[in-house]
Amino acid sequence: MLKAGRLFLVTVLLLAAGPAGAAELAPAKPEQVGLSSERLARIGEVIRTDVEKGRLPGAVALVARKGRIAYLEVAGFRDRASGTPLRKDDIFRIYSMTKPFTSVAVLMLRDEGKVDLNDPISKYLPQLGKLQVGVEKKDPATGQVTLALEPSKRDMTVQDLLRHTSGLTYGVFGSGAVKKLYGEHAIDTNDHTNAELVDKLAKVPLMYQPGTTWEYSRSTDVLGRLVEVVSGKPLGVFLEERLYKPLKMVDTGFSVAAG
Repeated sequence: MLKAGRLFLVTVLLLAAGPAGAAELAPAKPEQVGLSSERLARIGEVIRTDVEKGRLPGAVALVARKGRIAYLEVAGFRDRASGTPLRKDDIFRIYSMTKPFTSVAVLMLRDEGKVDLNDPISKYLPQLGKLQVGVEKKDPATGQVTLALEPSKRDMTVQDLLRHTSGLTYGVFGSGAVKKLYGEHAIDTNDHTNAELVDKLAKVPLMYQPGTTWEYSRSTDVLGRLVEVVSGKPLGVFLEERLYKPLKMVDTGFSVAAG
C-alpha cells in the first residue's frame, strides 16, 4: 500500500479528473498552449530516474492547459515484483487527497447556509464539546512523565478542523502520552464508521488547546462525519452525487467496483 500511495502522490494533482476526464480533453503540442516541450520532458526524466533508483514503483503525469493535454506520460510498474508495467488508466489509492474532497464538501454546505465555519463542532457533534486537553508533566527529580488534564478553553470550530488546529492528532506519527491513548482506543484503525470514530475521539483528551497549534490530524475524519450529519447522507454518497459525478470522476470512490 505504501508504494501505491507514494506513486499516487506524484500524480494526483495532475490527474484529479481521472482517466475519463482526461480522455475528453484534446491533445496539443505544449507550445500551442504556452508551455515548453523541453521543460515538460524534464518531468519524465525525473520520474524515470526515481523508478530506476527504486524511489517509487512508477507514476503517471498529466499536464493540461487551456482545456488541452500538453503532456501525458507513464513510467514504471503497477506491480514491480511481477514486472507488470503501469498503464495510463490504472487506478490509484489517493490516501490523504480525500482531505480536500471532504473539505470541499464542507464548504459546499457552508455556501448553502447549512454550516458556519465559526460554529463549534459540538453544535453538530455534541460529544465533541467540552473536551479535556492532555498536558504532559515531567518530574524533574525522577524524569517520569505524567499526563495531566485541563479543560479546553473553547470547543474546536469547523474552521479549526479545516485548518488542522482542532487540537486533535494522529496516534501513528510520533510519540507522546496523548498519542498513546489513540492507540489504546484503536482510533487509528480502519474498522469503524465515521460515527464510531467520533465517539472514540470524544473519549480521549486533545493534544492542544483548540486554535493554538497546527497538527496533522483526524480533523478531516470529523469533518466527514459533519457532512453526514448535516446532509443526512453517507460521506461517500454525498461526494459521489455532489463532486464525482458532476466532475465526471468516474473512477473515484472509497472502493473499487468488482471486475
